[in-house]
Amino acid sequence: MKKYLVGADPFPPYQFYNEMGVLEGSDYRQVEEIVNKMGATAEYILDAWSRIEKKLIGKEIDIAFQVQKTPEREKLYYFSNLFRNAITTIISFTDEDLKSVEEIDLLDKKLAVIKGYKYGDVIDLLPERIKVFCHDQQEQVEFIVQNKADYAVVDLGVFEYQAQERDFDGVKILRHLDFSRPLYVVFNNPSIRDEFNRYL
Repeated sequence: MKKYLVGADPFPPYQFYNEMGVLEGSDYRQVEEIVNKMGATAEYILDAWSRIEKKLIGKEIDIAFQVQKTPEREKLYYFSNLFRNAITTIISFTDEDLKSVEEIDLLDKKLAVIKGYKYGDVIDLLPERIKVFCHDQQEQVEFIVQNKADYAVVDLGVFEYQAQERDFDGVKILRHLDFSRPLYVVFNNPSIRDEFNRYL
């Protein structure tokens, strides 16, 4: 039976290790189901995206999932058909009056983003000078609470999951600024991609 090495960055509730060290999450389960339909098994690695991407490009892993498509990335590996759309939004500790993401620049405010992530043009094309770089979404929320940033761009599902575990009292979700980010599964071999797409 064919065995694939599959990587992703930890992003609960989509892929994460629970308290007992068992991998779970909705995206993980969907990838696992498709790999099984392909007649294969998989070993999973959760690590920082920069390390996962390096391993994928170096052919140390076969598959990575929950990836935003960019022209640069399309030159490096093969993208599946659409895996799912992620709802992304803006959060703030103090200000709900923001009418558009572009106003963050016009108002000379700071936006917390995760370093190395691709959010799509709506965020990626904003000037670097307004961005405050964080390691993960938890740090983004902390920056909002500590006034190190005025806003943060977050995955809504992750934020709602984290809010069940932590006290985010006072943090406001600016749902009128929601946008969708298409996510994909990527491969270093187009024939594996084609087989995966048959079951996606």
